[in-house]
Amino acid sequence: MQYQQVYLFLMKKLETGLPAYLTYHNADHTRSVIEAAENIGKAENVSGDDLVLLKTAALFHDAGFLQHHQNHEELSCEIARDHLPDFEYTPEQIDAICRIIMATRLPQNPQDHLAEILCDADLYYVGSDQYAATAEKLFKEWKKTRTIKTQTDWILQQVEFLSLHQFFTQTAIRERTEQKQKNVQELQLKLEGQLTHTNKINLTEMVQDLLLMIAGVVMAGFALK
Repeated sequence: MQYQQVYLFLMKKLETGLPAYLTYHNADHTRSVIEAAENIGKAENVSGDDLVLLKTAALFHDAGFLQHHQNHEELSCEIARDHLPDFEYTPEQIDAICRIIMATRLPQNPQDHLAEILCDADLYYVGSDQYAATAEKLFKEWKKTRTIKTQTDWILQQVEFLSLHQFFTQTAIRERTEQKQKNVQELQLKLEGQLTHTNKINLTEMVQDLLLMIAGVVMAGFALK
């Protein structure tokens, strides 16, 4: 398996071929997932060919965005099957890589240890103190793709997602669960602020509408008189 060569090959495509509106699913995200996968993998005693398979799956896991943002996991596997034979990956190794990639599709469903590691690496940021900045990039991207409409909808979705999310590996559970809970609490506070602001706006609009109705009735009364 020629991992370094395929890394240079695909990373160049990700750096130059992805649309500008992908503010989250870009080359930087792929690099961060590879790094997280390698760190978790080593902590979980993964080495040798298994570690190479894991890093290759991390490298290709979002390659499908080169073609479309929908069903990108399947597209990523197609790209992997097209190119990995040129870098001395066997059909069995490619099958394993695609199985790992497909496990990252939400809701995540890993069937083996390597898939668990990549699933955790892909969402490692949710347990990071950089969560807010990273999530903002995803929010902007989803606004462009019309996946989400308002910031309130986004925060509601994130509170639900992070509250239900669970890491799979002991390494991620140990290193990221506490900060993830803090991130949930911050989101809940932000959501309360958003809802309070929205309610104030709605109340103001109701008062304005009521005053306009009263003025209309008074004017109509004068006209009749």
